[in-house]
Amino acid sequence: MEILQKCAIGNNVFANNYGAVNSVLYQKKYNAEISLDGGYFFEKLNFEGLSYFAFPHKLEPDVTLPGQNDSLTGTDFEEIKSAVLRLAEEAKKFGGPLVFENITAIEKDTLVKIFPHAKVTASPNFADYIYRTEDLALLSGKKYSKKRNHIHQFQNKYSDFSFALLNESNFDCVREVEEKWLEENADFARSNGSLSDLEAERKIIFYALENFDAFSKSCGMTGGLLFVSGNPVAFCIASLLSGKVTDVHFEKCLSPFARDGGYAVINNEFSKTVGTEFINREEDLGIEGLRKAKLSYYPEQVLEKYLVQI
Repeated sequence: MEILQKCAIGNNVFANNYGAVNSVLYQKKYNAEISLDGGYFFEKLNFEGLSYFAFPHKLEPDVTLPGQNDSLTGTDFEEIKSAVLRLAEEAKKFGGPLVFENITAIEKDTLVKIFPHAKVTASPNFADYIYRTEDLALLSGKKYSKKRNHIHQFQNKYSDFSFALLNESNFDCVREVEEKWLEENADFARSNGSLSDLEAERKIIFYALENFDAFSKSCGMTGGLLFVSGNPVAFCIASLLSGKVTDVHFEKCLSPFARDGGYAVINNEFSKTVGTEFINREEDLGIEGLRKAKLSYYPEQVLEKYLVQI
């Protein structure tokens, strides 16, 4: 895990799918295969009978790679091309197509430069919402007036609320909120066929708690809990994605408190504790209500993703 985190830091990643914590947490769900070879990090995901590759990243880049919207040129491009062609040989060996998933714009352009006839499909449901930490912590200005009102509404109704950072002493509080949240959402999830996904997510959250110490030491895992009258009502779990970005993996709030602004409160309280310049609040998965909520916080960038089939 330390090697994967060092790779993410060195490559200055902004996309959540390249985070070390996500690679570990979702390894079983996507039957992921990871290889560290020839100075590169390779990842292959196997899901519903299909295989997808992540864009290869250099394990120890000589210098921090260009930003998300720059182009790879010269030596950087030739090295990446060599790594990508190795994946093409891997796909050919197993008789499957070479498909890259969750590819950012710079990576998509690089692949098209290597394979001019590649088929590119936008994946808007998997775009990452990236915010300036200062914006979420301060909520300054007219555009955030509704968020401030939601927080004031919560504070007025629950004057005894409190916030605490995640630690071993309150892990059971996270489990309690997660179990209650799943119970609240089970009927709707069952009706639309997503209950198994929520149950798998519960296992992943509990796995993160069971291994919190290791994740914390290697990847800066952190999080927070919101309490009302001493009872836990919301939680979030996050980790250091790279030197500039904290990635919020999970955020849950029980419905009675969510209606009174609970999500706005835990988002704001946790953001005040974050030391990176940016916060990645991950994708909306095509859920219209979630998309609307994420846009209402005015992201600094919506990091677009693509599927590229060679």
